[in-house]
Amino acid sequence: MKLEFQGSRLDAPGGPIEVGFPIIDARRIEDVIVVLCDWMAFPRGEPARNLFGFGLNGEHLWRAQDIGMHAIDAYTDIVAEVPLSVFNYACFACTIDPRSGEVLAKQFTK
Repeated sequence: MKLEFQGSRLDAPGGPIEVGFPIIDARRIEDVIVVLCDWMAFPRGEPARNLFGFGLNGEHLWRAQDIGMHAIDAYTDIVAEVPLSVFNYACFACTIDPRSGEVLAKQFTK
């Protein structure tokens, strides 16, 4: 379920959440809000780790793992909610556990 956001602020069921980075997508998956932030807002030369999980009341739950691709490691698009699947800038499709942010699987797509 897509959620409303503007800039780095997200309108969550429990009230607004200030994420700290520009948001490009946000989805509610059961009782977790998954937020994809603009990878360009993160420091250059290291993994962005720009996918976050929040509780419905705004508590920070997790920051998704990187997949070991170093400077080009950033999430770019949420493509499915069940299972949570996101594309990575390094041409991987990644399955993420929405409860922990753990990378469950990755598949090279190029």
